[in-house]
Amino acid sequence: MSEESKAVARAFYDAMNSRDVDAILASYTNDARTWVLGEGPYAGFHPVSRELLGGFLKAGEIRFTILSMISEGDVVALEVESEGSMGGRPYSNRYHNLITLREGKVAELKEYFDTAKAGG
Repeated sequence: MSEESKAVARAFYDAMNSRDVDAILASYTNDARTWVLGEGPYAGFHPVSRELLGGFLKAGEIRFTILSMISEGDVVALEVESEGSMGGRPYSNRYHNLITLREGKVAELKEYFDTAKAGG
């Protein structure tokens, strides 16, 4: 299952990089949720929705690159890097994301990132 889980994680980031809300939503289970470290509108647990994704995509243009991945069963741990812009300013960051899958889709995404970079 680990290689299949990694393939699902890769496809999820491909969908995010495409900025196609329908493709991103298709990557998630119907009851998926995200959890983001820190403060701000995306912090904490949130159910995945068209509105949530639309707000994130309108806030900036970020491209994600997977640097490394480890998978066991339906859980994938990733080191990810971003480049792009947020709020009209250049933005880059590094993340550790933990994805839990169910039936070949993302059921939960937890995002840990460099909060110092997020503020400026």
